[in-house]
This record gives sequence, structure tokens and C-alpha cells, in this order.
Amino acid sequence: MKKDINKSVVLLLAIGLLLIGEACISDRLRPELEGRERITLQWNKTYEGESIDQVMLGLQWSLSFLGAHMPTESWKEAIQFRNESTFILDLGKVGFSPTTLNKMISISDRLKESEEYQIQDAIDLSRFLVLSLHSSWHYYELTQAPKNLSLYLEQQTDVPKDSFPILVSSIATAPRLIRYQAEGPVNERYFIADEGEDILSLDKPIDHFEVLDVMPNGQLRFILYDSVGNLASAAPLATTRAGKPSKCLWCHEVNVQPLFQSTPDLTGFVTSQHFLGIVDSTNHLLDAFRATLPTALDHSEKQAHTQSELLYISFMEPSLIRIANEWNMAETDVQEILKGFPTHTFDEFPFLGELYHRRWVDSLAPYRSERPPDSVREPGWEPNFFR
Repeated sequence: MKKDINKSVVLLLAIGLLLIGEACISDRLRPELEGRERITLQWNKTYEGESIDQVMLGLQWSLSFLGAHMPTESWKEAIQFRNESTFILDLGKVGFSPTTLNKMISISDRLKESEEYQIQDAIDLSRFLVLSLHSSWHYYELTQAPKNLSLYLEQQTDVPKDSFPILVSSIATAPRLIRYQAEGPVNERYFIADEGEDILSLDKPIDHFEVLDVMPNGQLRFILYDSVGNLASAAPLATTRAGKPSKCLWCHEVNVQPLFQSTPDLTGFVTSQHFLGIVDSTNHLLDAFRATLPTALDHSEKQAHTQSELLYISFMEPSLIRIANEWNMAETDVQEILKGFPTHTFDEFPFLGELYHRRWVDSLAPYRSERPPDSVREPGWEPNFFR
């Protein structure tokens, strides 16, 4: 009997120790499992005068363009600095919807597997943004763009009731017919541009479709569909210079754009004066809607989005300073490696100095990285982590 009791005690102690051990293992693993929402990012300074405050502002706008609500309180907890240029971003605290958060985690997981992340213990901040916000297929996944135009229209509360033809455009080489639904709340309004050489004819052969609407966080969303209504990574060069959704973001900035050139009125369609009134009222409603949102993003700073643009431009066309920071090398050594490559300047931001092209830089880097799209704004090769 005594032996049986001793055996029971030993068994209970063994089970207890096993459970404690499993609990300790669980505690050690839990941060790793939860850590999928966190990614370590590296800011590589590009030009003299660039500050971490500017970079954080650019990051805020970039995440917001993907639908993040940027709640004031949780944003303060979303960034944890490891040093002056490296920080951990908690994707779970920036206000993404559950669907978008899961998609962001998928992109994050892929980047963490790269040689760059393994060697640097971080991914370049701008590479992270270019491979999310500025890669068309990833942008569509993250902003939950419907796979085709028919599905998009099925999801709307109402169909377009009016249309306005644009015969003279600074972007499109072919006529555009703007159909729109501009009644009710601003987040239910949307604009669809049908484009094609004979867009106003009865059979209306359409080259492609461009969609603009408003996301729940008050930012504009841009979707491109091809001639049969399926998602397209960029608009066709044959009829427009609209490029990728990222170029739409750059051109429209934070507003529904008015007409830049006068265009004749046509019988059977609304007048340009009426259309401009619709655009103006939509922008006013958009400002009012954004003002009600509890967000760390200051929508009244209309040009702050420029900091988002600088993050991708300085990455795709890096300076010597930036490359030296990326590679952790002296500028003279980097210059020697790149001595056979020509430099150029960026007209929009000449203060960036003499610049190189990303594809050259990545081919010579001391580690392999996930390949970014050929261009942020124009058609070209696009990555797709979701295929």
C-alpha cells in the first residue's frame, strides 16, 4: 500500500513537472507566435536634413493609404525603437481591419524569410512599404478590392445615375466617360472612368476602367480594371498615362480632383459646371468626414503625404548616402563599387542629389532581398505574394 502511494506521488510530481515545463515552453513560444504582428524596420537616411519625425509621418500616411485607422492611443504603442534608426512596428496596433491585418502579416512573414532580414535583423522600411502599398497586387489585397468590376458594383449601395464625358485630359489620350454615384454619405460615393477611343459610341468599346472611392478611414482607394472588367496592375499605355494605383495616389493626393483643362459639354450628359459642383461637394464632405475620425493622422496637413512619397522615391532611386547606410559601408567604398553606373537627379525633389537605380543597387548588395516592382508609378513587373 505504501509503495502504491509513493508511486502515485512520484507520478503526480512527474506530471506536475511536465506541465510546468510545457508552461515554460509555452511562455517562451507565445511571444514568437504573437510576434507575427510585429516586424523590425530599418530607416536608412537618404539626405542631410531628413529626420526620424519626417519618416514617422511618412509611415503614418503610407499605412493610412492602406486603410489603417491610426487610432491615437494605439499608435503610440505601435512603434518601439531599438535604436535611432531601427524600430519594431506592431501591425496589430495601427487600426487595420482583421482581413487586412492578416494580409499584412502574410507580407511580413515573407519579408522575414529574406536574406536581408536574416542578416540585418530588419527589413528596409521603404522596401516594406514598396512591397505593400506600392505593389499593385498587394495593394488590391490589402484594400480588399473586388476581383472584377461586376462584383464591385454589386457591393455598392446604388448604381451610377449620371455621367460626364471628358474629351480633353492631361492624363488620358482617349476620351473618358465619368460615371458616378454622388448621393448619400461620402463613403458611399464613387467614380468610375470608362476609357476608350470610341467611348461615346453606342457599342462603347472600353479599353479599361478606373475606379475611385472612399475607404472607412477616409482615404481614397484606387482600382484599375482591364477591358473585360478584371483587376489590372496598371492602366494601358496605349490610351493613358494613369499608370499604377500608386500613381493615382500621387496625382490625386488626398482629393477628388477637379478638371485641369476645359472640356466641351455634350447633349445628354451633365455639364462641366454640374460635374465640378459634384466634385467640390464631395471634397467638402470628405474633409468633414475625416474631421470626425479619432486618428493620429492630421488630415488638415494637406501636403504631409509628401513624406510618404519621399520614402518610396528615395528607395527606388537611392542616393550614395542611403546605399552606404543600407550596406553599412563607407561612402567612398560604395562609390568605388558603383563607379561604372551613371547617376541622375529627380526633378520633383532635386534636393535628393545624385541618384542611382534600385535594380542596380540590389544586384550589388551584400545580401539578397525581395525584389520590388520595376516601378512604383508606371507599368512593369509586379510581385505577387498571394498567388
